[in-house]
Amino acid sequence: EIYMKRKIVGLIILILIPILLFGCGNGESKKEKLNINFSYRDGVPGLTAVKLIKDNPTIDKNIDINYEMLGSPDLLVSKVLKEEADIAIVPSNLAAQAYNKGLNYKIAGTSNWGTLYLLSREEINSIDELKGKEIYAFGKGLTPDLILRYVLTENGLVPDEDIKLNYLGAASDLGPAFISGKTDLALLSEPLATNIMMKDEDAKIILDLNKEWKDLTGSNIGYPQASLIIKEDLIKNNPKFVKEFIKLYEESIEWAKENPEELGQSAEDMEMGIKKEALVKGMERINIGNFSIENSQKEYMDYFNLLLEFAPDSIGGKVPDEKIFYKK
Repeated sequence: EIYMKRKIVGLIILILIPILLFGCGNGESKKEKLNINFSYRDGVPGLTAVKLIKDNPTIDKNIDINYEMLGSPDLLVSKVLKEEADIAIVPSNLAAQAYNKGLNYKIAGTSNWGTLYLLSREEINSIDELKGKEIYAFGKGLTPDLILRYVLTENGLVPDEDIKLNYLGAASDLGPAFISGKTDLALLSEPLATNIMMKDEDAKIILDLNKEWKDLTGSNIGYPQASLIIKEDLIKNNPKFVKEFIKLYEESIEWAKENPEELGQSAEDMEMGIKKEALVKGMERINIGNFSIENSQKEYMDYFNLLLEFAPDSIGGKVPDEKIFYKK
């Protein structure tokens, strides 16, 4: 009987302890983990996050990051416009479009600057010599197309009149078209451009569109091709986490610049659609770095103004105000 009483008292104590500790379940229980989604494309933008993804550091013990590589532009657009991504690397015009739709994203910095190049087998020494020729291009109505049209127009050529633009379905279609001899002039992004020059010794870069942009606009850096965006709610509710995340992302960019061999191997392992050898050889043209948003707002505004002129729908019909930029 004494044994039974002790057992009952023991059970009552076991029941009471959690109630006393956790306040009768009144919400003072252990803080729930926050799960956030970081969405990015394969290719060059994804390269900037390789170290971060591989290391997967614990920035805040109450926040778990789900790293999600998306294989198509449409999937990324959908993730952002449905606000399913908390952090994302996106084409900079998509950042403007989301902001103009009233979605709560801020541009935290630039993932990569212009990586577009015009490749030729012919000896072409000036933009004037492109008159009467046909360029195989991609991304009709999107950044590659708009930058090319801007550069041609500013150099006195009228696209579709002085020069024919033949658009293929995807950037990946341009390599086979060039290698097979269908065209001697193609608009390509790195590291695909280097990949083709490795296969065809007659292929050479005749135009660096980022350099042309710099010359035309007076920019020191070029045009912001892809940006890191972060949800405003996350910035407001978890400012320490956001600052640390940005710091680690910047470190990931620096690591990528300094370790092309490792970066190339990781890109192959992670199936980012990039060949290690092409990445190593073309690293200087991949144009990552200069992340800081504080020093590049003019570049964004120049870029958005161009898009407003050439393709207003691509940024949502107006140039965003400065509230689009993340302030530390």
